[in-house]
Amino acid sequence: MRLKLPARFQDMTLGMLQVLETTDDMLACLEVCTGQPKEQLRQLPKVLLEEGYTHIQNVRAAETKRHLTRFTLNGTEYGFIPNWDEFTAGEWIDAEAYCQDFWTNAHKLMALLFRPVTRSWGEAYEIEAYTSREAAEVFLDMPADQVSGALLFFSTTRSEQLNTLRSSLTWIAKGMTSPTSGAGIPPFTPSLANRFWRWMTSPARRLVTSSHTSHS
Repeated sequence: MRLKLPARFQDMTLGMLQVLETTDDMLACLEVCTGQPKEQLRQLPKVLLEEGYTHIQNVRAAETKRHLTRFTLNGTEYGFIPNWDEFTAGEWIDAEAYCQDFWTNAHKLMALLFRPVTRSWGEAYEIEAYTSREAAEVFLDMPADQVSGALLFFSTTRSEQLNTLRSSLTWIAKGMTSPTSGAGIPPFTPSLANRFWRWMTSPARRLVTSSHTSHS
């Protein structure tokens, strides 16, 4: 008797990762990775289940990353955010919220980062506008290596954006505390800029500690 298990990390899906990262329940992990319900798994030899669980943990540990800007999932072509300068406040707010409890909301973050392609020409493309009502469940089938690649790219890009924000805040703070600052404008001091910077960067640390992509 055998269990049908993922042979490589890229054979896993985001849905599998979410379970593996949020529970130590052997049957729950085997259920999501084999497609067999717990009731059937309970009828199998204990040694077989333990071997299968060990295999899953080893495959999970052999993480690989592959970032694709465009890919097809369940018949729909999705594109990664093509222009970070047009990343809206709503997208940032939701992305930060998802990162605070990452594995629970990983499929929602993927639905934010990847949206259906509406138009393409050559290597360039456009995607649907963000509404916060995207069908995130489809991304439970996203290959695990693409999830890791997207996370690495997003965390790197996000750090670059925050560095730019920090420079801008410092410049604003210096300008608004200068003698030529407009009267009646509340002072935006370097101390306030630093506090705002720490508030903005704290979710980034949570993202790094929540995702194994940082350990590879």
